[in-house]
Amino acid sequence: MKENLSPSQLAYREIMHLISEGEYRPGEKMPTLPLAERIGVSRTPVTEALKRMEAEGIVTFTLGSGAKLINPTAKEIWDTYLVRAHLEAFGLRLGFERVTRPVVIQLESYVRMEREYFETGEKINCIQAGLDFHRELAKASENDRLISYINNTLTASFVYLVLLEPARHRLASQHPGQHQELLDLISAGKKEEAVSFLERHILDSCRINIPGL
Repeated sequence: MKENLSPSQLAYREIMHLISEGEYRPGEKMPTLPLAERIGVSRTPVTEALKRMEAEGIVTFTLGSGAKLINPTAKEIWDTYLVRAHLEAFGLRLGFERVTRPVVIQLESYVRMEREYFETGEKINCIQAGLDFHRELAKASENDRLISYINNTLTASFVYLVLLEPARHRLASQHPGQHQELLDLISAGKKEEAVSFLERHILDSCRINIPGL
């Protein structure tokens, strides 16, 4: 099915693809005109796309310098994943009994999407499907403040993975399998094992998918 994207949506998609493929590195400037020429749109859609990316924490704007990719430190990334691991583990502990069969079916759909996107090389969609799995799981806690905190760490994780995960993310292929393994533990009623597995999985994903940590 043909996508009907606005110029700014097209610019956003193409710029994100360039970043995910390593065409631009952390801390590098994102000049509007060269991007517009490369994508084949005017400068306005590129500016709109970069403003959206600023809101998502992917780029920053400085007076006189324009847009620049963020350049997070290893400590910033690790701190985010450490907090995320504890928050999600706590969320699963709170909501374990509410991860019913209908919820599991929804989670399994994200596992399938993640695997399909990995096999077709769609890095950004693969990352998003994997993080959507975690978002859906967090909802079982039914604690709105906790869910909000988890969503914030997942948004940051998305940025780090798009920016820093290698384009040929071979090791990320473990994620659909690990997500299914977590669901198997939940379905078997193994609460403590599932909580420990989830926490370990998040920390391992940081070490594996973001080089240098």
